[in-house]
Amino acid sequence: MAASHCILSRRASAFSPLLIAVAAVSLACPRSALPLGGQQPVSVSVEGEVRKPGTYTLPPGSPLSSLLYAAGGFTDNAFLSGAVLTRSAVRKAQEEELRETADRLSRESADTGEARDAVRPVVELLSSLSPSGRIPVRLSHPRLLKGSPADIPLEEGDVLRIPAKTGTVSVSGAVRATPAAVPFAAKLPYKEYIRRTGGYADGADRDRVFLQRADGTTALLSLGLVHWNPAASRWEVTSLAGSVPAVGPGDTIVVPRPPPGNLPPAIARNLPGILMRASEIAGAPVVLR
Repeated sequence: MAASHCILSRRASAFSPLLIAVAAVSLACPRSALPLGGQQPVSVSVEGEVRKPGTYTLPPGSPLSSLLYAAGGFTDNAFLSGAVLTRSAVRKAQEEELRETADRLSRESADTGEARDAVRPVVELLSSLSPSGRIPVRLSHPRLLKGSPADIPLEEGDVLRIPAKTGTVSVSGAVRATPAAVPFAAKLPYKEYIRRTGGYADGADRDRVFLQRADGTTALLSLGLVHWNPAASRWEVTSLAGSVPAVGPGDTIVVPRPPPGNLPPAIARNLPGILMRASEIAGAPVVLR
């Protein structure tokens, strides 16, 4: 028994320096290891007009500013208003939203063959779209962005793209020259941009012209008595909503065509808002042919 005790004692004393060293490292670097099941670092990428584009591994919960610091900040040619952040989880949610909208339109037009035929091009268009997974972001210098509401947390696989500066406004849809790029001019009315592309095409829906901003969001330009608010997903009285949105560089003016005839009234009423939301999801203007 005594011999066994001695052997155990010698083994314990042999392990003691190792245990002391491990304890010292744990105290000096308490964050060097994560508990089982804890949050993991995120791998995110940044492309375009930053000083060090690439893929970075950041601590869990890192915000946008951390990625921009790691990438060395912006170049002098960065167009911050046009920044695009894409996320796989958002892409899946957008895909589901498009599918649900198409299914709902099909159900709402199921009463007559005429209504089904009228809504079919809309359903086919929505079903053909590829979701962008884009999240609108508002970037600024990393020092100003850090800690602000716009400094959103990053997730695994996020990709941030910073385009180069642009001095043009695009005009798309039912205009005579499309796609067209018109030089940006401060305070120029949206109708003047359309005029400089040759004007409205035959059959253009002049009452539903909308703006797709460089940040991916949309807003109605031709405000009537009521207008669609895409952020709130509802129609609002124009007099309570303020003035027509200003057009900026990198924006796209979208001129739609009128809704197909024989649509159920509720679908015809909501179609402009549906197409505006579809444009946000697709990351490009969505117009019926």
